[in-house]
Amino acid sequence: MTSIDFLGPLQQRRSRVSKISDQLKALQRAHHDLEHAIKSYRSFVPELEKAKIERLGDRVADLTRKIAEQETSRTYLERRIQATQSAKAKPLHFWKFFTAEQKQLRVEADRLRRELSAVKQHLASDQEALSKAREEANKARKRLSEHEDFKLDDAETRFSSLGLEIERIKVDHVAASEELARVEAKIRPHTLEHDRLKSELATLKSDMITANRFDHDLSAASNSYERAMIHQKCEAKFGTGRPQQVISAHGRKIRSIENNLPKLERRIHEELKKSERKIEHLLIDGNNTCYDDNSFIGLRGLTAFLAALDNRYKTTVVFDASIRAMLSTDTQGIKRSLGSAVATHVAPTKTAADEYLLKLADKNENSFILSNDRYTEYHDYDAVKTGRLFRFMIADGKFMATDLDITVDI
Repeated sequence: MTSIDFLGPLQQRRSRVSKISDQLKALQRAHHDLEHAIKSYRSFVPELEKAKIERLGDRVADLTRKIAEQETSRTYLERRIQATQSAKAKPLHFWKFFTAEQKQLRVEADRLRRELSAVKQHLASDQEALSKAREEANKARKRLSEHEDFKLDDAETRFSSLGLEIERIKVDHVAASEELARVEAKIRPHTLEHDRLKSELATLKSDMITANRFDHDLSAASNSYERAMIHQKCEAKFGTGRPQQVISAHGRKIRSIENNLPKLERRIHEELKKSERKIEHLLIDGNNTCYDDNSFIGLRGLTAFLAALDNRYKTTVVFDASIRAMLSTDTQGIKRSLGSAVATHVAPTKTAADEYLLKLADKNENSFILSNDRYTEYHDYDAVKTGRLFRFMIADGKFMATDLDITVDI
């Protein structure tokens, strides 16, 4: 089993929690947007929007007229300036530059340029205002159209259904997050040990390279002085001047870790596989739970286990007929002892009780049986073939069902 595989179920569980979280956020955004749309619809006054559109239409018409006039003025001024420029003295006739007529032309040209600049500024400002007015008018028409197309009843129905769906997803998210936290807490000691061993293994292998280099240098040393220096370096590094001793000791540790890592990975993987099981119905062999080894302890262990189980699954307990005499009570007395949250049945014989459990479990692949019986004679039942059998132990005053992560004092 590779290190990529053994944490696969945990990564899948984390991915599921992340997807539920993303789904919840998307629904909440949609719910918020729909709430805003409903509020906007109710506060919207169509008559005011129509009046705004009319005012903006008037402004667009007024600005369009002004712009047309300004463009006419600009064209007129540009032509006047061009005519003035043509009438100005040419450089070759510089003696005409100082005549009264030329001075007047220069004054007129400056005035026309200032007037043209003012016209262009007003034109740019009005064109920008026209663009904004048209944009506002289009937005107002869009708001009016959206208001007319909006189906309030449909929106309110969708808003209500989204609220219910969000609450359902919240419950799923809390349950999935809590289950993920429980699984992570359960395997954390194992993953921490796995990380520690991997780190130790990397350090040992690095040290082995150094020790092998020291050993090679010793073999290649040409005199006792060189060998003494190598022994000294080895001792400073490893606490012993003998590289072969380091190689031997580190080799044993490396082999031990390399043997233990797959075992630890298998254990983590098995724990994660157990956490992936979907248990909908737990069926309990009632008579089995009434014994601590060969000592009859009555319902003490079972009631403690059921309390620890805390209605985690639908639960059914099946006894055989001998239980009534052993407990000196009737079926109703047993039911009262176990509580109404548990379905309790008393079969006529031990065989009938076993077959009743197996038949109930066969109806649903997510049903499991808690019993220390192996049911070898019932090998044809699906619950036996697929291993949907949980074992438990009662010892030292404890009821232990490791497959269900339950250990409780009795």
